[in-house]
Amino acid sequence: MKEIRDVTAVTMPDGQRYELLPDAVARHRHAFGSAGITALLIMPDGSSFVCREAPGGMIEAEHLDHRQTIAKLIEMYGGFSAFGGT
Repeated sequence: MKEIRDVTAVTMPDGQRYELLPDAVARHRHAFGSAGITALLIMPDGSSFVCREAPGGMIEAEHLDHRQTIAKLIEMYGGFSAFGGT
């Protein structure tokens, strides 16, 4: 059985290839300097996963429900004023 660490990309049925998150983080590490990397992955049902870099080059994820996802977006963008139109 092949371990997930050996896989560098996922090929979807339509032929598109997607890089795995740990590989993408490693490839773009130079852009972040020494700061920790955090990603918010939003799912089609409105829930999400907050992914943070963990020791040993691993990624840890926390599942958020719909309301927690909205709260996280508001936190990330600096409040409700970020979502106002011009």
